Amino acid sequence: MKKSFLSLGLMLMLLFSGFQPVHAEEAVKSLKVGITKDENGLNPYTYITGYPGLDLVNLLYDTLFNLDENNKPQPWLVKDYTVSEDGKTYELNLHENVKWHDGEPLTAEDVKFTMDYFIEYPKSRFTNPLKAISSIEVLSETSIKLVLAQADPNFMIQPLSDLPILPQHIWSNVTNPDEETNALGSGPYILEEHKSGQYYKMKSNEEYFKGTPPINELIFPIIEDTTAMYNALQAGELDVISTSISPELVEQFESNSSLKVVRGPGYSTSLFQINAEKYPMTETPFRQAIDYAIDKENIVNTVLLGFAEVGSPGFIHPSSSYYNDDLKPVYDQEKAKKILEAAGFIDKDGDGFREDQEGNKIDLTTLVYAGNPIRIRTAELVSEALNEVGIKNTVKAMDSTTVDSLMWPDFDVSKGRDYDLGVWSWSNTMQLFPDRMNDLFHSDPAIGSVNIGGYKNTKFDQLGEKLKVTYDETERLNLIKEMQAFVADDAPFVTLYYQEIVNAFNPAKYDQYVFQVGKGIINKLSFVSGEKTDLTTKNQNGNDAKSADNKISNIEDSESANNTTLYVFGAILLIGIIAFFFLRKKKKSDKNNDDFDF
Repeated sequence: MKKSFLSLGLMLMLLFSGFQPVHAEEAVKSLKVGITKDENGLNPYTYITGYPGLDLVNLLYDTLFNLDENNKPQPWLVKDYTVSEDGKTYELNLHENVKWHDGEPLTAEDVKFTMDYFIEYPKSRFTNPLKAISSIEVLSETSIKLVLAQADPNFMIQPLSDLPILPQHIWSNVTNPDEETNALGSGPYILEEHKSGQYYKMKSNEEYFKGTPPINELIFPIIEDTTAMYNALQAGELDVISTSISPELVEQFESNSSLKVVRGPGYSTSLFQINAEKYPMTETPFRQAIDYAIDKENIVNTVLLGFAEVGSPGFIHPSSSYYNDDLKPVYDQEKAKKILEAAGFIDKDGDGFREDQEGNKIDLTTLVYAGNPIRIRTAELVSEALNEVGIKNTVKAMDSTTVDSLMWPDFDVSKGRDYDLGVWSWSNTMQLFPDRMNDLFHSDPAIGSVNIGGYKNTKFDQLGEKLKVTYDETERLNLIKEMQAFVADDAPFVTLYYQEIVNAFNPAKYDQYVFQVGKGIINKLSFVSGEKTDLTTKNQNGNDAKSADNKISNIEDSESANNTTLYVFGAILLIGIIAFFFLRKKKKSDKNNDDFDF
């Protein structure tokens, strides 16, 4: 009998040893995410920046596919799909239970409407990729067929992973989308309030087809001054910020025990933008001299304190499989001077600055955002470098809206430009696939939709046109490397650096962020329900180290889902064991063997 009870006790101990009292994680009531700029209305026509502006839009709207943490397209609104062998026909099947924020169902008709609408009312980022589609056919309420005029190797990224789907019953009545304030979508959050220049407030979409989001309320305070934003995070007034931590403050944030710091490669590309349609920047030697005059490595070491990678003269990031590793950044001020001399840019009056070939003085201005200290210091170093080779140049810091209006009026390159030079940065999306070099440098504004320097070169256009109809991967690779070499030599702008992303947040408030390569932790994946990959931090030696806190939180998430079921199962099993024990005792009281024959 004693042995029976010992066996029973041992059995129960083994049974319950795997049971841990893990409690299901409650939704975060409110999370404050600091952003640096008012993004206007948060719909696909009115947002301003690629990051975090479009990421805020994507909290309200859904795309057919979504880029994962490594920027690979994964089905989102799409449940399953097929692609024909020739790469021209896509059949997409949507999830059946998707609803707009007003309760109306999202159907394939909405998808077709969206694509047609962006063609009728162009928005370059979304419209240009749609031009590859020759026909759209709605097969059923949740199925649609897209036929391309020719195969497009990047079609899954743009437009399928980039185009926010619009509700037809709302937008069919909108004839001036640039003035539209409606932001009703199907996304995980619903816009509740926008106070211009102050904040955005979103609430959880409890009917979201991928599950109720983990945060009940998202508040995005707008704090243009980055120092004020850093202080607010450290004081606990913000829970996370969208901007990357300034290099000189990283150690300070890492030593703050209430914050967690995560780092990763950044694909945003900082460059010295040249207005290539304004003399003397129209002259290739003049642009080449600018390139040779700038010490990019010194900028990375002094301004970024090493938290960046020196820019490739061919623009494409060194981590890309299409990167032309034959190209190296150049810096040689003596060579810059010789190039200028040979091209006829000579200091004729002895004041230390060069005149042009006609003897006219050159006096250029570099524009830069007044609210961005890193860009300002970068502009100052570049200006000093140009002055040293005899190109007179001064820095003019202005508010971002004014700079945008001069360098990229109404975000439409066909409207021209009114500047000499500028320190500029493109968000990570410009590095997602190499074909975007066409967007950057093609002379036709319909193709070169972000060619804010007005660069024109027939040979480059020919290379770009050839790339559009080239599908063999080896041929594409060779062609893209040739385009990089061409850009490196012609210097339509100077790629300065790719800044490393350093994010900081309060893990006690929320610790389920996803670091998207090239972007950081403020992205859609961070704010939806689902399994999260551990954030990678850096240890003191600079090596990758997984966050123990994240591991714990991930384990708790996976276990808590099954916790109740385990306890119910355990209780039922316990009752069964006890009942079986007493039944066996009654039937086998005359036997000498154990009550349980295990």
